[in-house]
Amino acid sequence: MSKVKKGERTIFVCDGKKCCRYNEEAKACFQDLLTESGLESDYNLCKMKCQGMCKKAPVVYLSEHDTYKKEVTKKKAKKIFEKYVTVAVLSS
Repeated sequence: MSKVKKGERTIFVCDGKKCCRYNEEAKACFQDLLTESGLESDYNLCKMKCQGMCKKAPVVYLSEHDTYKKEVTKKKAKKIFEKYVTVAVLSS
């Protein structure tokens, strides 16, 4: 996971106390999908500080769409990737 520059497409994964207990599967899934699709240079995958949504852990934020996703499992991560990442790249 890297630091973000302004204007870059980024998938943020909450790394707060509760989210970090459950986010490894989602982080790995996003990283694998970015690698498999060849979008590693188009998107960053970064940690973010606690967002105060601990009851909905783990939380993911998609900067390009200004959207939070809650309770992200591996299955949900795949759906999020298809809906937000691949569609965004195809439309640009």
